[in-house]
Amino acid sequence: MRTGICTTDLTPRPAAKLFEALRALSTPVTQLSFSSVEEADFEPDGALEIPAFIEDKTLELLRQSAAKNSVEIAALNGTFNMAHPDRRIRLEGLRRLELLARAANALGCRMITLCSGTRNTVSLWAPHPKNGSAAAWGDMFETIAAAVETAKKHGITLAVETEAGNIIDTPEKARKLMDDVGSPNLKMIMDCANLFHAGEAKAANVRSVMKHAFDLFGDDVVIAHGKDIRESGGIEFCPAGEGIIDYGYFARLLREHGYRGDLFLHGVYDEEKLPAALELLKTAAGV
Repeated sequence: MRTGICTTDLTPRPAAKLFEALRALSTPVTQLSFSSVEEADFEPDGALEIPAFIEDKTLELLRQSAAKNSVEIAALNGTFNMAHPDRRIRLEGLRRLELLARAANALGCRMITLCSGTRNTVSLWAPHPKNGSAAAWGDMFETIAAAVETAKKHGITLAVETEAGNIIDTPEKARKLMDDVGSPNLKMIMDCANLFHAGEAKAANVRSVMKHAFDLFGDDVVIAHGKDIRESGGIEFCPAGEGIIDYGYFARLLREHGYRGDLFLHGVYDEEKLPAALELLKTAAGV
């Protein structure tokens, strides 16, 4: 199991410098966001985290930078609000996803990460009282079904994750989504920090919460995120090693479920803390 990093944990910079930084951290693989690449001239908003346009020269620069630094781009960030109450936003997200799938093929990347979205129109990651409504589920499902058709056309696997502020906020809903869609092009991200709701982030709960999620969708995990969460009455994410996630147990569960992918560090957002957090993941992964 290789250990990599999500580029959102690094400050945006030119592509060449971004991949040099990844090489310096001894990460052979990455999950790339175009928001991390200055040449992409893209800044995500509260609903769409995919660029409106992706130039060929940017893709060539990324290919060259990745190859020069021996870093594989294993996944691209493709999150947009798949449950936004404005259908025009959802359709624009699908249009951009088509561009991203083409970009993934050009970069030799076979996976795009998604989230299920929220009725919140300000932030893609914020909850909303209507997230549990049948209408919200219907809009999200319609959008994901269309996204899966795009993935099939381009030979891409889409990976969605549970998130307390999104429509898919429990392992049960993740399982239902995959069963209802019924496509090998839709799989899951396992981000253990995202499995907790407010009031649940207690050290005593960690292993049971993790195992429950693996029991429900562990065989469908194609991306693993090494994010952490502090013990608290709310939801307070933190750098790996500063919270309650048991990474040794995480790696064990991944192996038990036949996981053959990579473990990506995520949620540090402090470059001085990246080396120690990566070392923790490497130890857990047995690298």
